[in-house]
Formats: sequence, structure tokens, C-alpha cells
Amino acid sequence: MTHTLIVYAHPWTGSLNHAVLKAVTSALEAAGRPYDVIDLLADGFDPRYDAAELALFRSGGTNDPLVTRYQGLVERATRLVVIAPVWWNDVPAVLKGFIDKVMKQQWAYVPTGRGVKGRLGHVEEALVLTTSTSPTWYLHLARGNAVRRTFVGATLRQLGIRRRRWVNYGRVGSGGPERVRRHLERVARLAVG
Repeated sequence: MTHTLIVYAHPWTGSLNHAVLKAVTSALEAAGRPYDVIDLLADGFDPRYDAAELALFRSGGTNDPLVTRYQGLVERATRLVVIAPVWWNDVPAVLKGFIDKVMKQQWAYVPTGRGVKGRLGHVEEALVLTTSTSPTWYLHLARGNAVRRTFVGATLRQLGIRRRRWVNYGRVGSGGPERVRRHLERVARLAVG
């Protein structure tokens, strides 16, 4: 049976991102699918490396108990769902810091002569659900498509996750409640895959 790990990176419970989180968890519960949630901001996750943490970089060690906890959750996951806004054409700093600090060398990947080799092949699929003020086409064509090209296409791929999908809800604040309802229904369907 699949086990989904949701990584949530938004501070406000009144946001569309929070509604997406609720739609995903409700759909998983209704389908009887087990899941865990990492709420980076509610957990008080510090995305910054300090000198002591950085000294452990090559060995893949950590001095942050949240990193250890998060790694345990990643180890039991077969699916990953990331829920975050797009801020300044990319994922928020706390989500980038999650990758930086949790996806440790020797644990999540190993360096090779041709780049890195991911060690998270047990995570069969990643679904990245974002929202943006900008239209999705604008992120694709005018801003370099950082979420799809870098976060989804490079970072998650380098970690060894083969199937990856990005779904963005662009132009947050326009289209009214019916558009939001349709989007939440869509992400609920995608959540149970």
C-alpha cells in the first residue's frame, strides 16, 4: 500500500494552500490511504545551516532533531506531495531549506563523477501542488519555469524520484469560488492517484 508524505510550506490557515492541504488529506482519509504531514512552519523548522550542522555535511549527519524526524518520515513514504506557494517565481525559502538540510549527502544521494545519484528511489512519485499570483503560462514562458525545471525536473529527479508532476493554480484571487472548487476537486483526485 502506498504511504504518502505531505510536505506543506505555507504559514496561513486561511490560504488556498491550506485548502489544498485539507482537500488532499480528506481525499487520502476517504480512500483509506495512510499519510503523514510535515508542516514546516508550524513545526518551527529552521531552514538555515549553522556552522555545527555544516561541519557534518560530508558524513550526512545532523544536529537538528527535526531533520532526523523528517528523514524517518521520508524513509517510510512511497509518494510525496508538496504543497507550497510560488513566491518570486520559485518555491519558498523554507521548502528550499528543507531540501538543503533534510536531503543529506550519503542519505538522500551520493556524489559521483557525473553529478549526484539519488537514493530515494522508494519514493515512486512526487506531486507538487503550488499556487501563484502570476498566471501559470507566465511562469512557464517569461520567468524560466523554475519550479518545473529546477525543483521538479532537477532536484526531485536527482534524489531518485522517477515520476514527478507539477500542478499550479495560477492567478490566485481571480475566477471566483467555482474555479477554486474545481481545483480542490482536481487535487483531491490527484492525491489518491
